[in-house]
Amino acid sequence: MAVAAVVLVVGYQQNLFSWGGPPASGPAEAVALPGGGVSDGDQCGTKGYHHFPLPASASSPEPQSTGPRPGPQLELGSFGYEQLSGRTPGRLGIGLLFAQGPKGSLQVSRTLGGEGVAVEIEGPDGLVGGAHGLPVTWHTPRKAGREDKTHIDLTGGADAEVALPARALCPGYDGNAVMKKLVPPIDSKNTITGQPAYTLTVSVRDPGVGELRKSIGSPAGGNLLSANNLVPDGP
Repeated sequence: MAVAAVVLVVGYQQNLFSWGGPPASGPAEAVALPGGGVSDGDQCGTKGYHHFPLPASASSPEPQSTGPRPGPQLELGSFGYEQLSGRTPGRLGIGLLFAQGPKGSLQVSRTLGGEGVAVEIEGPDGLVGGAHGLPVTWHTPRKAGREDKTHIDLTGGADAEVALPARALCPGYDGNAVMKKLVPPIDSKNTITGQPAYTLTVSVRDPGVGELRKSIGSPAGGNLLSANNLVPDGP
């Protein structure tokens, strides 16, 4: 997560993402989204909401890692909001980094258990945007003989991307403004000085995750993997 946070800040500061005009947010009700998935509009303003049954720690800073963590892992890569023109809908593109951990072999379905990806953005007043059932785009080539599976190995891991359309934002929220609050504050030397104002949580559920955990004697967490944009706590 420390590396992901640095990538995020650098990308934002160097304007690596496309910025357009104010996007249209969605309604305060669950609606089908362009490209797939369903918004969490009916949960706007709810505090602590997650589509998947995540533990409370899923939206808290992780401890600073001092070594390899056991079992499968999900982390956020760089992400940013883009709207190429005023006539195209905006979206928050989020990079996903998968790793199997130091032991075992992780295989997940290309549709992530048929449930897709869940994304929630929460501010001080509760949920400001989110969706579930979002399709994932894999950047790792399919392996021969694994037409419906992606094998994530220890040496290369796997990366993917999910997009949260602007229509998944709660009424009155602007995509560019939300993006700025997902970035941790920095000082004049580009040193991170605190946590982002908004918490971004991404989660997936796939039987392959639970199978790997069981094989290495670590059933905690079941089939769920999650990651957030918070800066890890210091040692």
